[in-house]
Amino acid sequence: MNINKGRANNTSKRYLMMLAMVYLSCSEPKDQELGDPIINPSFSFLQDVNKLYFSVNVESTFEGETLDSVLVFWHGISREESPDKFNMNDGGVQGDIIMNDDVFSIKILNDKDHLNNDLTDVTGLVFMDYSAVFGSEVFTLRDSVLIGNIIPRIESVVADTFIQRPADATVSLHLIKAEVFDADGLETIKWAGFTSFHVEGDSLMNNGNPIYLHDDGSEVILYEPNITSGDSIRGDGLFSFRIPVYGTGFEDPSFQTKPGTFKWRFLAQDKSNDYSNMVEHEIVIQ
Repeated sequence: MNINKGRANNTSKRYLMMLAMVYLSCSEPKDQELGDPIINPSFSFLQDVNKLYFSVNVESTFEGETLDSVLVFWHGISREESPDKFNMNDGGVQGDIIMNDDVFSIKILNDKDHLNNDLTDVTGLVFMDYSAVFGSEVFTLRDSVLIGNIIPRIESVVADTFIQRPADATVSLHLIKAEVFDADGLETIKWAGFTSFHVEGDSLMNNGNPIYLHDDGSEVILYEPNITSGDSIRGDGLFSFRIPVYGTGFEDPSFQTKPGTFKWRFLAQDKSNDYSNMVEHEIVIQ
């Protein structure tokens, strides 16, 4: 009897110990470290539209507190600069793509009217901080991003707005210039040129191919016997070409330059295959 009672007591003790272990293993430790409520920061410099895009994932609740707001502090190229501060949103507007997916975003125009730390022809690192406010607690994630390729930019175009064709069987040459800039260096420019759209004919000239401009200092003969680009200084960023205009005195009409209104659309492409802004120039040939 005593032995059975002892066994019963031991069995009861083991049961209570196992129950206690199960209970303790299911309980959340008081000192457990919780995750960070801010993850997956993302930044893009949308050069084609000259806008800055920021996004970050933020939990809707954290440590029992509800998310109040999400902000980005934009330092630009140096943390020494006083940051621009913007409220981010998850409402599917102002650059946010999907509403209520816990991804907070904002898209900002990159100019002095909208921020102090605008990006102008810069390469290298840029800096930003993301902050999430939960009640009285503020959590901050510091981030930096390396700016990649900077797309080329056409600064200006110099060209006639009106050309009178020669009245005889001769050819006149007309100089066209485009000033091209690339923050990565002019050596990264693959080509600069323009397409020519004939308004009245609703068609592209030169089979739709670009008419190339050259920054060669006229050191290269492009067409025999001795036609060069007309460029003045090699490597100065001014890309040039002298277009031939054929007169009305040539017997074969197809050899005469077509008259009408033309839209010349200037572009540059770099060696990363990124394109510049487009500059349009209208000219009348008569």
